Amino acid sequence: MADPVIAFLDAMGAAGISPADSIAGELVSGKPIYFDCIGDKPKSRKGWAVLHLDGYPAGAFGHFKSGINQKWRFKDNRTLSPQERREIARQSREAAALREAEQQAQWEEIAEVCRHDWERAEFSADPAHPYLVAKGIPGEDARQLGNRLVIPMFDEHGKLWNLQRIAPDGFKLYTKNARTKGLFMTVGEPGDKIVVAEGYGTGAVIRRATSLSVVVAFTWTNLKPVALQIRNRFPDAEIIIAADDDAHLIEHPNIQRNIGLEAARAAAEAVGGRLAVPPRKEAR
Repeated sequence: MADPVIAFLDAMGAAGISPADSIAGELVSGKPIYFDCIGDKPKSRKGWAVLHLDGYPAGAFGHFKSGINQKWRFKDNRTLSPQERREIARQSREAAALREAEQQAQWEEIAEVCRHDWERAEFSADPAHPYLVAKGIPGEDARQLGNRLVIPMFDEHGKLWNLQRIAPDGFKLYTKNARTKGLFMTVGEPGDKIVVAEGYGTGAVIRRATSLSVVVAFTWTNLKPVALQIRNRFPDAEIIIAADDDAHLIEHPNIQRNIGLEAARAAAEAVGGRLAVPPRKEAR
């Protein structure tokens, strides 16, 4: 199965994703992997990939910061019989079910570690923490473990699955291999107006300025799923989606999109909400 792996890595390279170290050995496991890319901060693990070699080799890869998110399927010129196709489909379904069960078990195990860390963290973040001082925010609902802020990530039922840690210099890191999809945190008691923002810092600044309840979605891919959850819980509330303006990515050779603004607009449309866009700085 070396050819599918090589083809997959070639597709990643063509999309602009260049792992800092070899990932071929990890890919064959069939599990999602996270890795550093050339040009990223060390240990940021903003690149991700998953490759399934059972049945028809297929996978997906992406880069959290740049917004690259692509599916991939191995092109094979072989002609398969109907029986071979049915057998491959059966194997693929069984493998997918097994991977899902293993993934859920891993998430549950990591969530226990996150809950333990959350419980042993200082109940209130130090107001003098450099990140809070730089943002001009009080650190509401954040805790602190060592010199890092600890931000909880819950599901819609209030179960904690992950933690985002923020270093004094602003470097952010999620718990390795923990769940992120659909998770959020709420700052302040929800009222008739609720703001959904991408990051904790942005959300905290908005709350300081408006006193409105803010829901932090953590990633642009979470904006729409989280907004839909909030709409389901608060059907009569006015939901305001606070966009991250990624205008600089329009000139990126592989992205050429304002992913923050696009994701925020899609979330606002999905819930019948309003879109808030930060003013752009004038070029000097």
